[in-house]
Amino acid sequence: MAGFDAYAATARVALVSLAAVLLGSLAGAVGAAATAGLPESLSYGVQSALASVVIGAVAVAVVRRRGGDWTFFDLSRPSARTVGIGVAAGVAMLGLLWAFGVLTTALDVPSASHGVQERIEANPSIALVMAGVSLAFVAPGEELLARGFVQQTLYDHYSPRLAVVAASAVFAGVHVFAYATAPPLAVAASLTQLFCISLVLGAIYLRTRNLVAPILAHGVYNAVQFLLVYISV
Repeated sequence: MAGFDAYAATARVALVSLAAVLLGSLAGAVGAAATAGLPESLSYGVQSALASVVIGAVAVAVVRRRGGDWTFFDLSRPSARTVGIGVAAGVAMLGLLWAFGVLTTALDVPSASHGVQERIEANPSIALVMAGVSLAFVAPGEELLARGFVQQTLYDHYSPRLAVVAASAVFAGVHVFAYATAPPLAVAASLTQLFCISLVLGAIYLRTRNLVAPILAHGVYNAVQFLLVYISV
């Protein structure tokens, strides 16, 4: 059973994650100011890319400060099997998203609208830009933090499977600000969905011992969602 040291470690990585997200938001704001004259879709893409780069950079900086290097993240050239696992997991996560939507609809649970979705409804071209940005920047940046730093750090304090669970709770928790204006029940449902999705990402990272797998899964999951939203609006 996890003790005080494990809980303290979880709190520390959660604080680092929160700081990374806040710094990423600040970088996004700087990007917004710097690209004010560009089309909205490109401007938002730059904002998201900058935010993701900063989030990943925070993870790398903290690991290096602790004396680690790139090997800490288990980031290496993937085998065909690793690529297959990543892509298959991304597709499975989309299936999980669909099933979760069916369940919440059946239970009459209100949905929480993400800020990105609201922007896309007003300007569908943002979805196309964000599909590419998700693959190239969002997935790598968030996975460096959530799996490469948080989950990897928690291996020293929990069993591997419990580390996946704890890291997933942190990952879901730091997304709460994206749904700040939604009703509490809708926020709870969205965070539960993110927690379940994160469990899949954490599990394939544990299975493959290669960060490329969850990066691919995360990228496929996000990009396909953006493309589907673009088609539907």
